Amino acid sequence: MMKYIRKSLALSNVIAKKIATNDPQQLELIKDRLKSRFGVPVGMHMTGIPLGISVILAIFCYAMPQVSLWMIIFNWLSIPEYKVLVGVFFAAAVYCALMMTTMLLTARGSLAGLKSHLFIIALTGVMAILYFISAFFSLLFGAANNYTPQITSVLGLVFFLLNVKWINSSLFYRSIALSLHNRVWRKQLKAEARQAHMLKR
Repeated sequence: MMKYIRKSLALSNVIAKKIATNDPQQLELIKDRLKSRFGVPVGMHMTGIPLGISVILAIFCYAMPQVSLWMIIFNWLSIPEYKVLVGVFFAAAVYCALMMTTMLLTARGSLAGLKSHLFIIALTGVMAILYFISAFFSLLFGAANNYTPQITSVLGLVFFLLNVKWINSSLFYRSIALSLHNRVWRKQLKAEARQAHMLKR
């Protein structure tokens, strides 16, 4: 079911092990194998755009339950409700910073970055599912003054499912292969520069 997610992780794991070499020829072979994974020609649609779309969907999913969640937290801590937006703002800033960090690391071909990106999306999805269940339980067993929680919980779930479908796509997998290729290429250039420096000496 998660075919391309598993393939992305497996490929990143293999490259993380193979890139340990400092031999430019070995690195060239790795690059050639990766080229067969992402195909040609390479366009703008395969650079940072797939990761960017995933981040945007994750942020939209994360945003849906925030007001309701912080209302519960502030009521529990007996903090005035008018300060809820302060909590929402700081939590959103931290979340966006985390997502941007994992996106940049993944774009640079980091296995840890990709794992972190997927982990945060999974946590966001769990939160969206719990919010969805809570919103509809309150509708079924309580008096609902408005349907905002139900609407936002459905939207959050939709954004999460769209994100899962997106990161489990062939295009996203090929963009990961391209980012790994570029990482190997950077390592190869450094290895060649080091060899040229040694020869000069």
